[in-house]
Amino acid sequence: MSWLKNIGGALGYIIGALVVLPLIIFISNRYFIKENRAIEKYIKPFMQNAMEIQIKMPNTSNLPFGQYRFKDDLITTQLATKNMGRDASKRSKYYYQDIYSPKYNKNIRIVMFDLTHLFWANIGDSTVMLKVNKDDFNSSEYGTKVKPLICFSLRGANRTLTAISSGVKDSGKIYNIDTSPKQFDYNVYMYLTYVMPKEEFADRFEKGK
Repeated sequence: MSWLKNIGGALGYIIGALVVLPLIIFISNRYFIKENRAIEKYIKPFMQNAMEIQIKMPNTSNLPFGQYRFKDDLITTQLATKNMGRDASKRSKYYYQDIYSPKYNKNIRIVMFDLTHLFWANIGDSTVMLKVNKDDFNSSEYGTKVKPLICFSLRGANRTLTAISSGVKDSGKIYNIDTSPKQFDYNVYMYLTYVMPKEEFADRFEKGK
C-alpha cells in the first residue's frame, strides 16, 4: 500500500501549499505586517496642508568613503509566495536623513522611498526648499530629536554634471533632483501607511472621528 502513502503525501503537500500556506500568509499580512489602514481619506488633506521652508543642508563631502548621512531601512509591505512556496514578498527601501535647523530651531527628517544614493549624494552643502506639513511646523510637539518635523519633498539642490561625474564634456548641463509630484505622493503614502507609529496615526487622524 505504499502507493496510498505516496498519494496521501502528495495530497497533504497540495493541501498545505494551496490552503494552509495561503491562510498563514493572509493572517500574517493582516496581523503582523505593520500597516495603518484606510488612510486614503487622510492623504489628500495632509498633502494639501503643506508649506515650504528654506534650509541650508550640511556639507557631506567630508564623510569617509562609503559612509552617508542618510539611513535606510527595508520595509516589508506584503508577505506572499509563488511557485509552491518561493518567496514573492514585496519590500520597499525607506531612506531618511536627520538635520537640525538653527533658523527654525527644529530637527527635520527628510524622507524618501526607493530612491538611489545619487539623490542623497547631491543635496549636501546646498540651500534647498523642503515641503512640510503646516500644522506640524506650527506645533511644538514636532521638531524634536524624538519627533522630528517630517519632510517629503525637496527642491533646489540642482547640480551640474561635473558635480556628480568626472570627465563629462557638457559641464554646463543641469541635473535636476527636485522631488517630483509623483514621488511626493508616494513618500506620503508609504510613510503614513508603514512608518508612522500606530499610536500617532490614531491620535492624529482617528481621534474624535
